[in-house]
Amino acid sequence: MTANPHLGTETATAGDPGAAVAAVLMHGRDQDPEYMLDEVVQRVGLEDRVAYVLPRAADRSWYPGRFHDPMEDNEPWLGWSLQALEAAVDRARGGRSVPRVALVGFSQGACIVAEHLARRPEPYGAAAILTGALFGTAADRLPVGSLGGLPMFFSIAQDDDWISLDAVRDTVEAFQRAGARCELHVYDDEEHGVNDDEVAAVRTLLTDLMEHSA
Repeated sequence: MTANPHLGTETATAGDPGAAVAAVLMHGRDQDPEYMLDEVVQRVGLEDRVAYVLPRAADRSWYPGRFHDPMEDNEPWLGWSLQALEAAVDRARGGRSVPRVALVGFSQGACIVAEHLARRPEPYGAAAILTGALFGTAADRLPVGSLGGLPMFFSIAQDDDWISLDAVRDTVEAFQRAGARCELHVYDDEEHGVNDDEVAAVRTLLTDLMEHSA
C-alpha cells in the first residue's frame, strides 16, 4: 500500500494553540501554507484567539486534475487529500474539547473542504469555500447527511479561470438541501486570489464561533 505523501509533509501552525476556537486552512494549487498565512491568517488578525492548522500538499498540489474531472481520475490523490484534512482536524482538536472547528479552503483547498463536508458532515463550527466547488457534477450530488445549520460562506469571481460560477452555485444548492446556512458572494475581480471581502467573511465566521464557544 502506497503511503500518503500529504501526510509526510510539515504542517504549519499559527495563533494560540490553547484557543477555544480552531481553524484548518487548505491552500490552493502551486501554493503552500505560507500563502494562507499571508493572505488569510494575518489579514483576519485573530492570532491571539484562534488556533490555526495549515496542512501542506506534497509538491504543492492536492490532486493532479481539475475538480470537474471524473473523481476516479484524481485518485488516489483525492483520497489522500481528504485524509490530510482529517488529520489536520484531529490536530486542531488536539484531544481538547474543541468541537467547533472552522474549515477554510482556497481554490484546490476549497474543493477539498467542500468534498470533505459532503462525505463527512460532522458538527463543525463554520466553513469558508473560497473559489471552490464539489468534485464531479455537484447538481447530481447530495451530502451524505444533514449539515444541521452549518454556516457556510462561498465566494467566486464571475469569470474565474479555474472554477465556474455554475459549479459553485450547484454546490451551494447541494449544501442548502442538506441543511447548511449558505451565503454566496460573486465578484467582478479577475484575480484568482483572496480579496478583502472574503477576509472579512472569514473573520466574521470565526468571531461568531468565539461568541458561541464562550
